Amino acid sequence: MATDNGIGIIDSHTHPFGNSNVDLTDKIKSKRDAVTLRFRHPEAYREFWTNREDAGDLLIEDMNAAGISRTVVQPSVGEGNQGVINMIKRHPDRLVGLFNVGDPELVTKHPTDGRPVRAYQGRPTQETQAEFAAEVKHYVEDIGLKGCGEILGFTKHSAPELIAEDLTPLLEVLSDYRLPLQIPTGWSQFPTALYHGVPFFVDDLAERFPEVPIIITKMGRGYSFIFEVALAVAFKHYNVYLDTVQAPAEHIARAVSELGADRVLYGTDWSMSWRQANMPNGIYNNTLAVIEDASLSAADKEWVLGKTCASVFGI
Repeated sequence: MATDNGIGIIDSHTHPFGNSNVDLTDKIKSKRDAVTLRFRHPEAYREFWTNREDAGDLLIEDMNAAGISRTVVQPSVGEGNQGVINMIKRHPDRLVGLFNVGDPELVTKHPTDGRPVRAYQGRPTQETQAEFAAEVKHYVEDIGLKGCGEILGFTKHSAPELIAEDLTPLLEVLSDYRLPLQIPTGWSQFPTALYHGVPFFVDDLAERFPEVPIIITKMGRGYSFIFEVALAVAFKHYNVYLDTVQAPAEHIARAVSELGADRVLYGTDWSMSWRQANMPNGIYNNTLAVIEDASLSAADKEWVLGKTCASVFGI
């Protein structure tokens, strides 16, 4: 699948890290297998998310095979940002980097250990806020990272207005640079609360910070009730976008119809685990086929596959 806009296909959402010594292909054959892995195979789950490696070169191989021109990369949960920095230094013409706020406990927590949250959740002190602002300034001005990747474990609350309050310090810093932020929806492989995956709280954040592009990722992961919330929030706020990760064709088509193709970004969630789950066809072949099934016009497809991402991330 090619585009004629001079930009090409851009994958807006990847986590190219993992443990190549752990083969999960016999354990992950579906999306549900991935989300329940830590319950069904806790030892394999912890081993896979321990001693994770840079998989940037493997990502580039997959991009080349599928005709992907650029890809936005970010840490997986619990990884430091230096891994992303090293990766984009090796492939500056192909990879665009996002920083993240690390949540290392989210990876290795046993299902019975309860839900971890960030130690500094909620309103920080002036000192910690200044430290975080300086860190972001370094990533943006010195390194050239383009935004903040997906965040997990960001609050202990379930009420949308309280979740938004806990995220306000992060948005205050991002607003200084008008940097994009990714908000995940639906379930995850990690011990995160499902109610944090229903993005009512993004309504409050988008209202307070209209200058910050907010990308609601996965549009609910195929669950219609979450998709409807994501779509309603994006319909109301022009600074809210949706990505196509694990969304069915009918949801992608409706998002483009109601919001416009310039508000929808193609993404795959490429990681070592999802790469294995998409064998033998490959994650790019599978996800591009879904875009094709959405029956978009040629012009809309160009926006979804590349132009929207290029605009949001300044590529």
